Amino acid sequence: MTDIKQIADEIYDKEKTKSYRDLINAYKKNKIAIEQTDYNSSDETYKIYSELIADYGIALTKTKCYKKAIPIINDALDLFTNNKQYSSDTLKDISFYEALLFNRGICNFNLYNYELAKTDFELLIKLYPDNSIYPSWKNEFKVKKLYRLRNVLWYIVSGSVLLEMLFEKQTLGKNIFLGVALVSLITSGVIELNIYIRKRKYPQ
Repeated sequence: MTDIKQIADEIYDKEKTKSYRDLINAYKKNKIAIEQTDYNSSDETYKIYSELIADYGIALTKTKCYKKAIPIINDALDLFTNNKQYSSDTLKDISFYEALLFNRGICNFNLYNYELAKTDFELLIKLYPDNSIYPSWKNEFKVKKLYRLRNVLWYIVSGSVLLEMLFEKQTLGKNIFLGVALVSLITSGVIELNIYIRKRKYPQ
């Protein structure tokens, strides 16, 4: 059986692995050998194995294979969380742990699993309060909701205007539909302003 260190050296060879796609291909080439590794045999093996799984999950995220990346990232997070060399206080200082949380958040965000993504970004904000990127991502959830509400209001505006046109004379029904259209239009404008302010405050 090929040693896990030899596999890692091959995968991380800068001459062969120059992109995330190269890393994915190299991992797949050695997938069976990696999965058969007894990663509990030594601390070094555990470390190398954990980092290989983590890098594979991150590479899948970077190449937009979001659905496939999530279970790999979950496995990597379990490995880092269960590593006896790290305590709950020191785990947050491990760059892989932070990167895995971030990439899982991105995956769920792009798969429209907003609540799951929100959980990761809230944890990242708590663990790394000095990083300005994470509040920016959390802001995107609110912006998405505002976009959906704005779109609904535009449908209401369009529908109210069309219905108003059915009334030839100035009647109560005509005035009601005009009022609904006007209120929806103003509300939509307020939401658009809110979106603009949020994007200015938290640029991506």
